[in-house]
Amino acid sequence: MAGFSQAYVVGPRNYDGVNPIELMLLQGDGERMWFQPLYVEKGLRPLGALNVLVPAGPTDPDALLDACIAFHPEPFRACPSLAAVEAALGRSKRLDVNDKSEGIGPLWAKLREEARPLFAKLTICQAKFAPLALGGG
Repeated sequence: MAGFSQAYVVGPRNYDGVNPIELMLLQGDGERMWFQPLYVEKGLRPLGALNVLVPAGPTDPDALLDACIAFHPEPFRACPSLAAVEAALGRSKRLDVNDKSEGIGPLWAKLREEARPLFAKLTICQAKFAPLALGGG
């Protein structure tokens, strides 16, 4: 069974957190971990037509960076290789960064390094999901 285990909230920093929320990155766990976007801010869109990103692995330190590039590309528009990656993705709805057959690997690796300093400036908060004990039988 697969389901969402946590979310990452992206938006501008406020004195007590993130407000307004622009985007939520939902992390799903199953046979493989994946991310899906939930847009709160109107007008935001993913890179190309992406709606699922499968990171290299559940402990990959670049998983959240990859998800932000895929689903919140606006902060990374200054990256020289962003347009080439978007063109290479075409109308793909899913990106598995481990899938060598997609031919995006070297381009994505280059974009990731260009995006890293911009990613460090984002405000992201994490929320882990846990069931509530509601007292019903």
